[in-house]
Amino acid sequence: MEKKSDCPKMEQQIDEQFRKAFYDNIHQAVAADDHVYIVRLYTEIRDRLATLVKKDGKTHAKLYEEFDVPFFEQLLTHKQFDGNSMTGLVNTTFKWIHDLQMPLRDTSTEEARQRVLDAGRTTMADFVTMYVKEVHMAIDLMVKDMKEFVENADHPVVQEMLKQAVKYQ
Repeated sequence: MEKKSDCPKMEQQIDEQFRKAFYDNIHQAVAADDHVYIVRLYTEIRDRLATLVKKDGKTHAKLYEEFDVPFFEQLLTHKQFDGNSMTGLVNTTFKWIHDLQMPLRDTSTEEARQRVLDAGRTTMADFVTMYVKEVHMAIDLMVKDMKEFVENADHPVVQEMLKQAVKYQ
């Protein structure tokens, strides 16, 4: 029987292997021009960001406007999506993340954006893989931060933050 203390280590190893396989699949899909898979990844990022804003609000509509899935698909299909397009997508996505996240994450988000842009100096497959990886990690942090914020809603610091937010609306 396995010791209880070994479980977290094993879970971490399984998680790492799962993520590696996921990012390997992305790399292969980009290299193979698998537009269906790439569009699905793009849509997933848009949808994850959309869950962080009010569904019937202006921000939600703007997000869907800027992450236009049919247009993205057409660009891929007609081979019009290039490194410059990818750089624009990176900047747009990280602008959204910056605007939706807690300010304490600004520096780490800028570092993630830069890692993605640096990956753009290699191959498109590396560029896209790093983009998906860094964006999902940033969204995961945003979700974690929001959960902690809600769980600590009665804390005086959170209460003060909420008062300040209401003043600026």
